[in-house]
Amino acid sequence: MKKLTYLILTILILILIVIFTLQNTNEININLFFWDIKTSLALLIFSLFALGVIVALVFLTPIIIAYKSTLKKDEKIIFELQEATDMYSKKQVEKE
Repeated sequence: MKKLTYLILTILILILIVIFTLQNTNEININLFFWDIKTSLALLIFSLFALGVIVALVFLTPIIIAYKSTLKKDEKIIFELQEATDMYSKKQVEKE
């Protein structure tokens, strides 16, 4: 069911992208220092979006790796504490 939802959502997003592209085929001029570039508006928007995604991934990847490392350490500590409480509980039951 989850895969079907993702598939439907992906198809809807792709349809929206095609509609957006077809409606924004106007050519625009980009003047940057010495360059004069003509491109379509849709291509410019998608390029800038892709650039934003890449920059976000570059900055967020180290943070995600650090969180995963911390999570593994915390899970190990939790497991050790659970074992210790289990052993303590068994000793208490044996005393009674």
